[in-house]
Amino acid sequence: MRETYACGVDEGAKTVPPPQIPLAFVGTALLMLGATLLWILLGNPAPLALLHALIVGVFLMVAMGLIYQFVPVVAMAPLRWPRAAFVHLALAVVGTACIVGGFQMVNFTLVRLGGSFLAAGVLLQAIVLGVTVRGRKPPAPALGAVLSLLWLLLTIGIGVWLADRFARGYGVGDVARYHALVGLAGFFGTLVTAVTFRLMRMFERVNVEPRISVLAIAVTIATLVALASGALGGYALLALAIAVGAGVFAVARARNPAYQRETFAYGVTSAAGALAASAAYTAGAFEMAAAFAVWYYIGTAVVGYLQRIVPFVWWIRRSHREGVKNIPTLSEMNDSRLGYVILGLWVAAGMLWLAQPEKRFAAAVALAAWAVLIVQLQRPFTAHKALRD
Repeated sequence: MRETYACGVDEGAKTVPPPQIPLAFVGTALLMLGATLLWILLGNPAPLALLHALIVGVFLMVAMGLIYQFVPVVAMAPLRWPRAAFVHLALAVVGTACIVGGFQMVNFTLVRLGGSFLAAGVLLQAIVLGVTVRGRKPPAPALGAVLSLLWLLLTIGIGVWLADRFARGYGVGDVARYHALVGLAGFFGTLVTAVTFRLMRMFERVNVEPRISVLAIAVTIATLVALASGALGGYALLALAIAVGAGVFAVARARNPAYQRETFAYGVTSAAGALAASAAYTAGAFEMAAAFAVWYYIGTAVVGYLQRIVPFVWWIRRSHREGVKNIPTLSEMNDSRLGYVILGLWVAAGMLWLAQPEKRFAAAVALAAWAVLIVQLQRPFTAHKALRD
């Protein structure tokens, strides 16, 4: 069964942002991921430097780039001021370098500066997307993505305040936990939920979008409860993870088996990561909760969805240049076998990270997943239409 462009090529190129925008962010993130894994293998990164290299330099970089694609396409609105995205990218790269370098050198003034650069870029993105959807009634996924940027700005603001306090030699109390909760639960929770159920509709042919509005509100409530009460917040996050997982499994009952299954496998693994992270948080194992959230919940979603979104972005570009009949389908641009290999390596790397004190073994397996991911993501740019009898 042929897979088609779910939103329709004929709806006009005006609502499709230039592919260079999301791909520039994705390319930067992939370089950062490879460099970070090599750093673990060959160097000695400080824990906070490593954590922010992954979250800010890789997962957030991908998220910010894909939001530029996601919101205009879903809202069917032309992206305003597209050149501003490249200014944002420059600010994000400089900000990431300052944050990671500052943590590595224990220079919190540099961390504060990096956070300021990052905040300026996100504020610019929020303005661009706000103007893009102004006067329209965008669907729930687009609103969820825009809402997530507000959580992100709050996350960065708390981080800048923390860095300033550390630079001045003051204590911070429990604010570091707030920083992590707002970022991991508020920002990534809202964004991953919106993107997951939109992709399920686009690629699995199952319309579960009505769940997005309810779950976005639930993410906000659970995050606020967790900020107010650590113990009660753990149960709120656990209930939220169960609700998200139930939504994903609702797709399992109604999905179209003719479409590629690995996207669903990544969604299930990500949901399982959210459940494990919230359970660990409820039990008071905060470091383990962060590991599950970063690597499995967020990381698996980013790595998995990239394998559908990058071909999707470039398929639109190629269809406009070469015509739909002359290029491979989306399913031909994405090799399911490679997708499963990447998922297996990614899951194994996370298990090694949690089980082994020597992190280089986990980094080596993750580096293998990264290499296969690079092979997978080059296919949309080089694949040719399969010959049929």
